[in-house]
Amino acid sequence: MHCERFLCILRIIGTTLFGVSLLLGITAAYIVGYQFIQTDNYYFSFGLYGAFLASHLIIQSLFAFLEHRKMKKSLETPIKLNKTVALCIAAYQEDPDYLRKCLQSVKRLTYPGIKVVMVIDGNSEDDLYMMDIFSEVMGRDKSATYIWKNNYHVKGPGETDESHKESSQHVTQLVLSNKSICIMQKWGGKREVMYTAFRALGRSVDYVQRCKKIVCTPAEGAGENLQDQRKAMKYFSQKLGKMGAMKILIGKYRNSK
Repeated sequence: MHCERFLCILRIIGTTLFGVSLLLGITAAYIVGYQFIQTDNYYFSFGLYGAFLASHLIIQSLFAFLEHRKMKKSLETPIKLNKTVALCIAAYQEDPDYLRKCLQSVKRLTYPGIKVVMVIDGNSEDDLYMMDIFSEVMGRDKSATYIWKNNYHVKGPGETDESHKESSQHVTQLVLSNKSICIMQKWGGKREVMYTAFRALGRSVDYVQRCKKIVCTPAEGAGENLQDQRKAMKYFSQKLGKMGAMKILIGKYRNSK
């Protein structure tokens, strides 16, 4: 890691020095006006200024050729698609057409074995249309849906600690056992929605990609408290280390602004 950064700095310094020296050389050659070859009446002449320009053209062409050859080799190298990937979608009162187009684009992804997890921030009847759209686009026989009365941090009405733990485990099992899953949960803000997706996935996949924003409103995350954020930080610190947890939570704060 440090070696790559050092080489990158050397390349930047070398490129800058080369550009400055070339500019100074061309300027000096233009001022001096020294000629290597010239004909009578100066119909044709080739001087120091022209030599610098020709050298610059040759060097540029050489590096362009090397770069094209490098890119061609990289394209010919077979790509290993053996990493497991999960795509997480956070939904909150989305426009039906917009949500349908988002899911259709997700369905067209050709990466083998990609897992799609859509978590809806809200479990009322007004939010059911998003789950229906998910089932319609992803296929009712190829996807799973679940209406959760609570979320990982808030219990449902009349729920005990034991039943809350069982429902949390059930959500995790649904996410792990299905390629396409839609979960409606108790409203808690965008961070709570993404926490559900990350928590359920755990270490079952190598990479997790979150859809940047379907529709983001300024009110998202307004009802979240500090205690929930500390719980999230503790969980991700155990799974990913403190730096990984910081990156996830900082990214969520940025995207909620």
